[in-house]
Amino acid sequence: MVDAAFSRQRQLEDRAAGVRQWRLIAVVLGLILVCLGYVILPRGFASNSTGESSTVATTVAEQITNELLETTKGLQLTQQQAVDQLQVVQDQLVAQKAETKKLTEQVAILTEKLQTLQQSVAETPAPPALATGPASSKARH
Repeated sequence: MVDAAFSRQRQLEDRAAGVRQWRLIAVVLGLILVCLGYVILPRGFASNSTGESSTVATTVAEQITNELLETTKGLQLTQQQAVDQLQVVQDQLVAQKAETKKLTEQVAILTEKLQTLQQSVAETPAPPALATGPASSKARH
């Protein structure tokens, strides 16, 4: 029952991570498109633009694109590290659950053995008491 809930939670976390990754990619692509549009649109509206300003604009666009790509790669790396760490924690949790189950079974076996031993001791007849009757008076004489 706990394993089913754990599996369901893991599936939800995996889906959420995938959605976040797609959102991040969409935002980065949107920023790239906005930057390129910002560089390209003034060139179309300016009738007297020089070749130098278009070269500068292209260089700026390339720098922005490169920075965005580096940022995206860094975010992807960070996200992968977080996923890896989550996997390690989940593996540790599974191992702890297995160990807990094993120890619970051992405690149950020991409890059963203890109860059997206690019943055995309770059923054992008491040793006969020392006789204080005629045998003890003969020993005194």
